[in-house]
Amino acid sequence: MRDVPERWRRFAARLVPEPPREPRGSLIHQEGELMLGPGRWASFHAEQWFEATRCAFCWHARVKMMPLVTAVVEDAYEDGHGRLEAKLFGAIPLMKAERGVELDRGELQRYLGELPWNPMAILHNPNLSFASGPGDAERVWAHGDPETHLDCRFDASGDLVEVTTSTRMRTGVGVQPWSARFLAYGERDGVRVPVEAEVSWDPPSGREVYWRGRVLAFEWR
Repeated sequence: MRDVPERWRRFAARLVPEPPREPRGSLIHQEGELMLGPGRWASFHAEQWFEATRCAFCWHARVKMMPLVTAVVEDAYEDGHGRLEAKLFGAIPLMKAERGVELDRGELQRYLGELPWNPMAILHNPNLSFASGPGDAERVWAHGDPETHLDCRFDASGDLVEVTTSTRMRTGVGVQPWSARFLAYGERDGVRVPVEAEVSWDPPSGREVYWRGRVLAFEWR
């Protein structure tokens, strides 16, 4: 097992008191809402898989754009690169993010931000690095790139409740503060995970929540 800071080790033990014998990735089932534009929310149902021993995930969602109109969205980090695309009815291309360093970094930061849904990665992913962050936060980054980092805040009980970064790129804007908050924890299939969460951009004008979701089920992969 890797040399992991004590706070992270205790957090992993809170999530999985009886871990699998071998490191395993996870699969979660979600429902929630995604911001399509100012004041315009669309509901979604999604499955998301994570790898525990390398940085990789894929969020596969069916988003209700309007009555009888559904888009399939995939947001992923695979084989060292990010991917974000949407297809109407899963077949007609709607959007595909341009590949490059900015997309790669953003998707890798998403993987880091969702470690509470991928608890075995905390202990077994050799690509993760840990250090003290600003204030009482703990910093985590990946693939030896300190710029691809998140600062993680734990509450008094040891739960990870917020992750933030100032290095994530927002399309059409540039680098902008970004955060995710875990609003409640609960048990899913014997594992304690965040069951409610929200994600936002945090410009000087105030928080802009664009994703909020609930975890319905958890499985080991």
